[in-house]
This record gives sequence, C-alpha cells and structure tokens, in this order.
Amino acid sequence: MTENTQYKTLLNEWLKSKQPMITASTHANFVLIAENHLIPYFGKRKIGSITEADIQQYILHLYSEGRMDKTGGLTVKTIRDVILVLRLSMTYGYKEKAIPLLNWDLVEYPKEGGVHRVVSLSKEQEQELIQCIYLHLNRKSAGILIALLTGIRIGELCGLQMGDISLLENTITINRTVQRIYDKRKGETYINIGPPKTKSSIRTIPFPSLLSNIIRKYISDNPTHYFLTGKSRPTEPRTYRQYFARFLKRYNLSKVKFHEIRHTFAVRAIEIPDFDIKSLSEILGHKNVSFTLNVYGSANLQQKIKCMNLLNDLL
Repeated sequence: MTENTQYKTLLNEWLKSKQPMITASTHANFVLIAENHLIPYFGKRKIGSITEADIQQYILHLYSEGRMDKTGGLTVKTIRDVILVLRLSMTYGYKEKAIPLLNWDLVEYPKEGGVHRVVSLSKEQEQELIQCIYLHLNRKSAGILIALLTGIRIGELCGLQMGDISLLENTITINRTVQRIYDKRKGETYINIGPPKTKSSIRTIPFPSLLSNIIRKYISDNPTHYFLTGKSRPTEPRTYRQYFARFLKRYNLSKVKFHEIRHTFAVRAIEIPDFDIKSLSEILGHKNVSFTLNVYGSANLQQKIKCMNLLNDLL
C-alpha cells in the first residue's frame, strides 16, 4: 500500500482487518457506510491526495445533500458516524506507513439543530400499561413488564434465556443480544445471536422482588430455552416490536416505541431520591455515569419543579 493506493482499496483492507475485532452488527454498519457514502465519494481517490480540506468539504456535502433518496442532508449524528469510518480507515493507512497522519482537529461539524428530548411514559400511562399486562398476562406481555422494570434493550430481552434468570437471587444476567443484520454486499439479512455491543452491556441486573412472581409462571428447567418463546429459538426484535405495537393498539394504550420503555424505566429511577445515578448507569449498561446524565439528566421536568419548590422555605 502506498499513497497512490485508491481509497476503496484501503477501506476494504481496513474492513477485513477489523472484522475479527468488532461485533457482526458494527462491521455490517461500517460496510453499509462504506458502500452508501464513502466509496461513491472517495473510492477512486488516491489516499495520499485526501486532505483535511477535502474532508471538511465532504461534511458540508453530507449535511446539504447526503441522503440516499436525494431529498436533502443527513443529521449531524449520522455525519459523525460516516466520518468515524473515514477517520479509522485513514488512520489505518497511516499505521501502514502509506500516508501522513491527518489533523482531525481541523475538521468541524455543523451545529446540531433542535433539542433532543427523551420520550417516556407518564406515571399514569405506565400504570395503565402495567394493569393491562396483568389483565392479559402471557409470556410475551411478561417480557414488556421485565423491560419496564429493568430497562433492558429489546435485543437483550429477545436473547434472554432461562439460564440467565435467577429466582433465588432475583437477577437477570445480560450476556447476549439478538439482532437482524443487513449485509449490504450480499443484499440479504440474517439473524445474529452474539454478545452485547460493549463490555459495559454485559451485566447482572437485580429485579424487583414482585416481578419474580410473574417470571416464575413462565420459566422452565431448560437453561438454553429463550424466555419470550419458551423454545430453543428466540424471537427477533422486529417481530417483538410488532407484537408490542399490536398490544398497545388492541387495548387502546398510549402509542410509544419499545425503546421508550427503557427511557421510562430510567426516568422513573431518577425520580426516586435513593436510586443513585451510578447504580442506574450500570443497570442500563452505559459506559459511564456522564453518559447517563447527558441522556436523562434533563428528562424530568416534574423533578426540577419539586427541587425548586424546596426554595419556598426561603420566602
């Protein structure tokens, strides 16, 4: 490899070298970014000719007209994901001594528009959902309750096996996730059952003691059977999302996405004074406490009102 190597050659070599080091879903996402964005734009360029100015121009291109359907630009978050792949692959070229190291501090991103707002159920909506689960309790609806009271992700819930559940200690252990992965180059999807994306996502979560009464109804002696199906094969997240949407619609409950069940758990936890943020961060499987605070620290207006009303004693 030299500075005259085409970028698509460098990118494909990097993707091949990276595959054993990352999860299947991350690799598939990198390939998707490569095929959809980087190869069409930089593919035939000599890697030694790509400068910080070129990358800055590319960011502006993505922001104004980067969508695949030609209807406008990409979000800043998506642009950052694209540039991450570009940066990692170009750094690989530097490590292979083909090109100088680029100064990525010179690269700037557009200002993010709007305010990200965490969507969650209100206490009243949450109670309506819980009551409806109790009235229509089965293995799948019990899964909604597990998510609501532990904050686990949908892929983790789909990957939950009987052997991961301890009714003696009232804990569940998260050590796998179920995902449907799209292989861009083969043009097909497949189910992948593997470890969670990050080390912090591998965790043991205590669950409320009252939840054990529900779990006990559906647990079996076969440790490799999946909780949501009671069989040796899991349900996939897409199928379970569809079930969840039908459940909400059938019983006239507030329409939310399944991931907002996780948000609801986190918001409820923050409302409890003795529920410390360090414990919440570890239960959610976040990489650090600051990430948890950034996502949920400003999510609860009612908690802010309570805090500010404490100042009434000064008046």
